Amino acid sequence: MDKNRINDLSRKLLTGEITPAERQELEGWYDNFDSTEYEIHSALNKQQFSAQLYQQIITKAGLKPVRRIHYYRYTAVAASLLLLLTAALYTVYQNKQPSAVLAQKEISAIKPGGDKATLTLANGKTIDLENAARGLLATGDQQSVNKTEDGNITYSNSAQPAKPSAYNTLTTPRGGKYSIRLEDGTLAVLDAESSIRYPSGFGSGKRTVEVKGQVYFEVVHNAKQPFVVKVGQQTIEDLGTHFNINAYPGNDGIKTTLEEGRVSITNNKKTVFLKPGQAAYSTVHNNEITVTDADLEETLAWKNGYFRFNDEQISSIMAQLGRWYDIDVTYNGKLPADGFNGTISRTKNLSQVLKMLERTGLIHFKIEGRRITVLP
Repeated sequence: MDKNRINDLSRKLLTGEITPAERQELEGWYDNFDSTEYEIHSALNKQQFSAQLYQQIITKAGLKPVRRIHYYRYTAVAASLLLLLTAALYTVYQNKQPSAVLAQKEISAIKPGGDKATLTLANGKTIDLENAARGLLATGDQQSVNKTEDGNITYSNSAQPAKPSAYNTLTTPRGGKYSIRLEDGTLAVLDAESSIRYPSGFGSGKRTVEVKGQVYFEVVHNAKQPFVVKVGQQTIEDLGTHFNINAYPGNDGIKTTLEEGRVSITNNKKTVFLKPGQAAYSTVHNNEITVTDADLEETLAWKNGYFRFNDEQISSIMAQLGRWYDIDVTYNGKLPADGFNGTISRTKNLSQVLKMLERTGLIHFKIEGRRITVLP
């Protein structure tokens, strides 16, 4: 579809004159247009952002403002604005090239992370799970470790409880993610640069594991055998639950977010209880636990396969990209004070993500191998 046709259909959509057939034509073009480059924008509230898009669209298309557009309800016109945005961007950006320092050829080979992890058994043996064949991986100490067809790790029930000292460790590298189903049926999903230490079989007492980094749990509840997670100086006890723990070094503390069920969190002899949709924070400088409402979609985005930024500072964004794409990040110059909002699939190549960020006009990047320098 040529740009004149796009502009004509955009005008009709904006003024309400578009026919069902024309709308289908425009939506068909949109469905085949890679609009992901424009999903990130600087931190503006929705009405401000929508107003700016509207001004850009009508200016580029040479249209006159329609008075009634100022009285729309955001929710009723959001989809139309998104369509109009891509139509306008077709002409706005068709001749615009990314920053000269965004050397595509240097980063085209930097792929997103994937199923990578190392399993260290109690006897010290290590297994590279990315390259290990499906099927039985190891036996011994009343344990049977298997790699399933979908690439996850499972433990079969032992005829006898495993020895308390028979602890295994699953570790993900930068650019890695992995899932494991423990002997009791509990699922643990590890993000990049994370680990879980656990017994190959749980005895009759508490089921205790230790984690670092970011791990999501779906615990099989057993009132007679509480499930306990140790992270730093904090102890989290399951009361029948799905929850996420974020305890990366450099994050200045631990954040535990409850998706469903109930957990208790103990730190410095203080215990709090979380309800679904709540998060608990504690910092290395203050052992107190603060409970707030949580954004579950943002918190669990990594597990569900995408990045979600909600007024996120660029330093936090680049820390996430660094772990997932296994890149080193440096900064040159003053960072923008604005936060960033947007949603990006974690299956995108690094070049696509950096282009999206550059489109905001707030930052640029210099690429040197796997080192990314953030520039104002």
